Amino acid sequence: MAVNQILVSVLSILQDEKIPVCVIGELALNYYNVPRVVHDLEFCVPEASLLTAASTLCSTGQYRPRPKMEYDIFTQYKDGFPAFRVQSHPNLAIVLFPDNFFHLSPVGQMIVLRSQKSDISIYSRQILDLVPEKSLEILPFPHLSPYFIGLCRRFFESGDDMARIAAEQLVGGMKLDEAWIQLNLSKAPPKVQYLASVLVDERFSSVDELWDLQMSSFAESDREEELQCIPGSGFQ
Repeated sequence: MAVNQILVSVLSILQDEKIPVCVIGELALNYYNVPRVVHDLEFCVPEASLLTAASTLCSTGQYRPRPKMEYDIFTQYKDGFPAFRVQSHPNLAIVLFPDNFFHLSPVGQMIVLRSQKSDISIYSRQILDLVPEKSLEILPFPHLSPYFIGLCRRFFESGDDMARIAAEQLVGGMKLDEAWIQLNLSKAPPKVQYLASVLVDERFSSVDELWDLQMSSFAESDREEELQCIPGSGFQ
């Protein structure tokens, strides 16, 4: 699996330099049962380590700076951040973000630790289509609650519609409800709690048949009791 090979390579390179790193973006959405096509592999590192992380990846010869590209409404949030083409897989790119961009600072405290995964852990089909379970045991994905909060805050602070869409898809993919909000968002800003409740209400009142069909087609194992066993989901 190309995605898995690149993930392991990038993480190994950065971790050898003692740079904390977290997998975000489309792969993090896949991890939390959202059916999203992966265009780029996105990572966040401490803001102070961003340039070091970028130069370290380039120094290996495995990654080359991506030529300047035209951004659109779906990709505008990536503009200005280090992006690289993978030499062995030119159709894939890597983008690095500072951890404060999605409010995941300090990033080392936001990831799902290996010790928090167990024999009863279950992973969504969305991520298993790209990454084998053995790798998921060691890959640093963010806990759902701080990632959700960060997306909401990003939307409020910058009007980033893609961040709001991602938050909405997390609600649908993980079947989040008011109980989850009360358990995980009690210390979040009031605006975030309100938006979360709105998104939950929309999920329960949704008549979007296309989305329902997509979710049922892509997520065979989306029973709530199974989703709640995804490490980092906040249900455990």
